[in-house]
Amino acid sequence: MEAIVNDILDWISNHPHLAGAAVFLIAFLESLAIVGLAVPGWLLLVGVGSLIGGGTLNFWLVAFCSFLGAASGQIVSYWFGYHFQDKVHHWGWIQRHQKMLHTAEDFFQRHGFAGVLVGQFIGPIRAVIALIAGVLDMPPKKFITAIVIATVIWAPVYLMPGVVLGAALTFEKTQVWVLVGSLVIMAICLWLLGRFMIDHHRARKHHTTLSLKRHINNLLALGVFSGVIVFLIVSSYGSLMLQLASKIWNLII
Repeated sequence: MEAIVNDILDWISNHPHLAGAAVFLIAFLESLAIVGLAVPGWLLLVGVGSLIGGGTLNFWLVAFCSFLGAASGQIVSYWFGYHFQDKVHHWGWIQRHQKMLHTAEDFFQRHGFAGVLVGQFIGPIRAVIALIAGVLDMPPKKFITAIVIATVIWAPVYLMPGVVLGAALTFEKTQVWVLVGSLVIMAICLWLLGRFMIDHHRARKHHTTLSLKRHINNLLALGVFSGVIVFLIVSSYGSLMLQLASKIWNLII
């Protein structure tokens, strides 16, 4: 699989004028129901992002092609579900993933429109959420609105890790590890803090309280995040992080 990914990325690097078409195809296949499970789409998009970070490709052109491919793949998957309804459960290549289908079905029934939006960012669910939305008769206009919003956000977000990595590779190897590691740690901490805030809001809404363990984990995440910020401020890596941010900004504007 790694060799295939590297060969594709090498081809894109050597044919930048065809990068848009290649990215469209990658995003399209990665978004097709079930088929997307066999496509290393995330790795390819991160690799394409690294080419953007290295200055080989244009960020917004690639992001636009990725959006078009992902939205098209999801709409095709939705059409199959909407047209064939429960018959899809009896297709051989679908039957091998019944557990995933049931998980996505439950997720969609609980969240509806928001489920399509959020499902685009959850690996296993993304592979079948559009199909399930069609099977469960989500109105076409409502689905298209949801998937366009989701993929408009998804496309640049999924490219950004690669963009950051590609831009960071211009620094020394040790600096790359520290900078990328700091960004990953801060991103994880922010995700944990955001999840805590959402759960805390839900708990207050339902007049319940979160466990002491959740509060302690939240404080730890806040402490680690603050510690990374302090480290960057007092060390030379703070200025390097600003240089990296400036380079990324120049690549995407």
